[in-house]
Amino acid sequence: MNVLVYTGPGTARGPVEQTLLTLRSLLSSNYDVIPIDAAGLLTEPWQQTTACLVIPGGRDLPYVKHLQPHGTILVDRYVRAGGRYLGICAGAYFASRTVEFEVHREDYKVVGDRELRFWPGRARGSITEGFVYDSEKGARAVEVVRDASFPGTGGDAPMSLYVNGGPWFEPSEDKGQGSTVRTLAWYAPSVATPPRSAIVECDVGSGRAILSGPHFEYQLNSQTQDPDLARLAPLLAASDAMRLSLTRDILSRLGLKVNDDEDARAAREDLECPQISPMHLCCDASGEANVERLVGGLGGYGIVKDTVNIITFQPAQNLHHSQSTGEHNVDISVYSPDTFPDSLTTPRFDVRRYFETLSRLRKENPAAVSTGFGSVLLYSEVIASTQTLLEKNMTFSSNLPNGFVCTATHQVAGRGRGRNSWISQRGCLQFSFSLEHRDASSAIFVQYLAGLAIIEAIRSKPGCEDLPIHLKWPNDIYARAEPGPGGLKKIGGILVTSSYQGGAFRMVVGCGLNVTNPHPTTSVSEIIQRHLAGKGDATVDGEEVLARIMVRFDQMYQEFASPSVGKDRFRFAFEPFLDRYYHVWLHSNQLVTLQDLGNVSARIVGIDSSGLLRATTTDAGDGGCDNDDIGGVEHLLQPDGNSFDMMKGLISQKK
Repeated sequence: MNVLVYTGPGTARGPVEQTLLTLRSLLSSNYDVIPIDAAGLLTEPWQQTTACLVIPGGRDLPYVKHLQPHGTILVDRYVRAGGRYLGICAGAYFASRTVEFEVHREDYKVVGDRELRFWPGRARGSITEGFVYDSEKGARAVEVVRDASFPGTGGDAPMSLYVNGGPWFEPSEDKGQGSTVRTLAWYAPSVATPPRSAIVECDVGSGRAILSGPHFEYQLNSQTQDPDLARLAPLLAASDAMRLSLTRDILSRLGLKVNDDEDARAAREDLECPQISPMHLCCDASGEANVERLVGGLGGYGIVKDTVNIITFQPAQNLHHSQSTGEHNVDISVYSPDTFPDSLTTPRFDVRRYFETLSRLRKENPAAVSTGFGSVLLYSEVIASTQTLLEKNMTFSSNLPNGFVCTATHQVAGRGRGRNSWISQRGCLQFSFSLEHRDASSAIFVQYLAGLAIIEAIRSKPGCEDLPIHLKWPNDIYARAEPGPGGLKKIGGILVTSSYQGGAFRMVVGCGLNVTNPHPTTSVSEIIQRHLAGKGDATVDGEEVLARIMVRFDQMYQEFASPSVGKDRFRFAFEPFLDRYYHVWLHSNQLVTLQDLGNVSARIVGIDSSGLLRATTTDAGDGGCDNDDIGGVEHLLQPDGNSFDMMKGLISQKK
């Protein structure tokens, strides 16, 4: 399930960053915390996969402009059907029946009714004086006290929370839509007398909304560069334990499963944008020539000012264990063949073990000739994005050999399909590899080949031949964690990007795969342990999985790209793999609804030579389609571009 954080027009950078950081640190073991813009909220089928929608701080009027009326209708229906809504500052104003903001300041005054009306009264602000738009000058550390019905670890002691234009909530005699409301926290007497509601909870239909004037998600430190925030940091830090307890309790009130303390601390450390680490370029004997050509093609050791990054190449013996300075600077140390960084240098990825596993797997299948996929490895503990490094740096990418693989323990800007980002978590294997592909007609199938290779690579581990891991078309990896409709859990995703240069597609194949993630995140390790149940070697790590994937893709790509695949044998390059692909995908005989044909029901029967889904209609639907002969007609389906479920909103064309 997802927790969506709105990032459309009106949101402010600080509140969005703090909201994403706090929610990911507290919820990452159970949810994907994903940004969603106005277009996504208005057009994508997000409701069924969303545990909570969060509207953070910013400006309420742009929310009104871009989301009313269609967006607010969708949000209202979602919450009334059992969904959850969290509104902070501007997100709280937006969800109140009436807004009264800075009514005595003409340049700031905002007064009007709102459509959501989760709080059936007025949201009035600012609770403090001196608010200034687009500035922290009016920000304050404001004392808040929890209501007796909502006790915390600090009892009734006041805590200091960040406020910048936030409201208080006044009830209305007319409670409107029958909402049941409660005050969870009050502004302390030092702020307002009599006390005013600071955080409120509203029952809305079968769902629930919590609205907060203070930014309980904010955690500031003394290193902040803004002097106005720096003056608040000591006051906020003194209450941070109580603030964190309040935040956890609010999320729990919304029905969300919160990480335990240890996981939350570890997740926050991972997420707080650590410095980019030096990179280590290693190879085995078969990869030596490719490394020499790469370095030579870049003009030798030195500095390359590339499209995105400034890349420095140096021999490994010059490495001083320093960290790269700046997000866009990348330092790469080049090692001699079969020499690798020690475990103190790369404690989270054993480069030597990876290459030893790669060699062993190749020897176990002597009939398969290796073309060198995985023989050159670039590793960093912390990187912005493996995909971006290999794809967007044009000078670097144009010199990469086939099968050059880049992996990192932690990504601070991992990329996924469409607007998605792949969230880096402990135990997740994240890698990208280069591929030069010359056949335009089969380029679409590279993503399918990569997905099949990943599944078969994991299943190649002894005893795991029938491991319950599967492909969800077109590019997701799922595991059957338990029986029933809710037992399928996403454990990975694939992203293939390409550009056409010099008569070939220069592709970067990227993947994020949960391998050893701690419980409760579903991972390959957990599935293998359940499957083997003590009857075999259940140990697995990222080094082994990556090596298996490289070996399997190498073998499959040789067959895929072979000139012998012609009209006399197969109609298209991926046809030899179709039976294997159907064996591991989730869609055989699956029923889908073709909305653009009047909600006609269709059954998926396979993939066609252009890479689209083949589906045969089974009935005439329920709206707008009067063709009596529509049953049994084959249609080709493609995604409509939504980021939440590729099987929703499929676009059809008659075959």
